[in-house]
Amino acid sequence: MLKLWKFQISLFGILFAVILLEASIIPAAWAPLRVDFFIGMIIGQIIFVPFSQGFPFVILGSLILQAFSGARLGLIPLLYIFTFMAIEVLKNLIYLENAYIQASLGVLFYCLIAAATAFLTDFAYLKGITVPLVVGALLTGFVSPMMAYVVGRLQMAYELEYE
Repeated sequence: MLKLWKFQISLFGILFAVILLEASIIPAAWAPLRVDFFIGMIIGQIIFVPFSQGFPFVILGSLILQAFSGARLGLIPLLYIFTFMAIEVLKNLIYLENAYIQASLGVLFYCLIAAATAFLTDFAYLKGITVPLVVGALLTGFVSPMMAYVVGRLQMAYELEYE
C-alpha cells in the first residue's frame, strides 16, 4: 500500500512540474502556445494503472489544472474526464502501447478539447490563433508518448503489479 501512495505522490509531483511548465515557461516563450502534457499522462494511466486508481488521479489532477486556468468553473475537469472515459473505451478497440497511436490520440484529443472549449465558451477564442493551435497539437502529440512512458517507468520503479 505504501508503494501505491509513493507512486501517486510521484505522479502528482510530475503533474505540478508540468503545470509549472505549461503555466509559466511555455507562455514566456510564445504566449498563445499551449502544450497539453496531461493528455499523455491520461494515456499512461489507462495503459499502466487500473481504472480505480487512474480515474481519481484524473479527477484530482484536472481540478488542480482548473486552479491555474482562466476557464469556467468545472470546464477543465469535464473535458479531461471525457478524455479519460473516451480513451478507456478506445482501449478495448485499439492497441494503446504503440507510440504512434499515443501521438495520434494526443493530437486528436488536443483538437477535441480546443474545439469543445471554443464551442462552450466563445468561438472568438479561435480567431487569430490557428498557428499556435496547430503547433500546440503537434507538440502535444510529440509529448504524449513520453508522458505515457514516464507513467510506465514510475509503475516499474515502484514494482506495482496489476492484473
